[in-house]
Amino acid sequence: MNTETPMPTKDNTCKNCHEQLQGEYCHHCGQQDKQYIRSMFAVVGDLFGEIGHWDSRFYRTLVGLFFKPGFLSLEFVRGRHASYVPPLRLYFFISLVSFMVLTSLIDFEVKPPSAEEQQKLEEVQKELEQSIPEEAKTYLPEGADISKTTGLNLEETDLPLMSPEEEKQLENKIAYLMQNPQQFSQKLVSMTPQMMLLMLPFWALFLKLIYLFGHRYYLEHLTVALHTHAFILLTLMLVTVLEQLTTPLLAYDYWRWVYVLADWVGNLLLIWLILYLLLTQKRFYQQSWPFTIFKFLVSGVIYLGLLVASFVIMVIIGILSS
Repeated sequence: MNTETPMPTKDNTCKNCHEQLQGEYCHHCGQQDKQYIRSMFAVVGDLFGEIGHWDSRFYRTLVGLFFKPGFLSLEFVRGRHASYVPPLRLYFFISLVSFMVLTSLIDFEVKPPSAEEQQKLEEVQKELEQSIPEEAKTYLPEGADISKTTGLNLEETDLPLMSPEEEKQLENKIAYLMQNPQQFSQKLVSMTPQMMLLMLPFWALFLKLIYLFGHRYYLEHLTVALHTHAFILLTLMLVTVLEQLTTPLLAYDYWRWVYVLADWVGNLLLIWLILYLLLTQKRFYQQSWPFTIFKFLVSGVIYLGLLVASFVIMVIIGILSS
């Protein structure tokens, strides 16, 4: 007696467990009703769709992110997840695109000054030298050792937590980077997304502390941090694109107005960036305007401190890994 279940031939059955389908996904095993054996163009389209969620909810998410401060964070904590791209995926995607755009547009090559620029620099230097009183000038004898004259000797300076061999290696790398500054600039830009991602948990922790009595979970603050940083990266990318694309037009008088217009748009985007962050705190945490403005100013100072600390760490890692 044949006990095998016959394979159904209807189109509205699951190909995995043969249950009747009541939607796009099987209610019994969860498999999606999707045909994977198809043309290469469809596969490539699906690949880009998976990477960037190029469907209606991706564009809906971008509109909500750029024009509605705090909206996506509120929707996420309210449990409305299906209509928008998740915060972490959105941040990773915008971070990746921003990194690719910035590294392709920014010119890392250090160009020597032109003859006219060099002449202006020499004139400015002469004016500065003439403005210094004679009694304030210190003249060094020819061939004098500046380290002995000033009392600074790098070779005798011990850096904390570093052995003499590591100090020597660091000194050699700094000397190399001074001769090749473009490599150091590229290294810093390439590390920026990682440093911003590293800074996110600390920023969310700070939001948790200043809104300690708001009775919100840490993940809610992390959601706000992800959305605001995605918006910051998106805005800075747009400003950079506008500047890099329109700066060459300054050489043509007829197209100079395009650069002026793009400069106005860039300034408006930067103003919107500040207003966006303020409105996000107001709408998400729903406190009074005086409390919101006070906490916004305090958080701005702390954020600048985190940026400086992240930049210092990034510079050190960039030097050591070069």
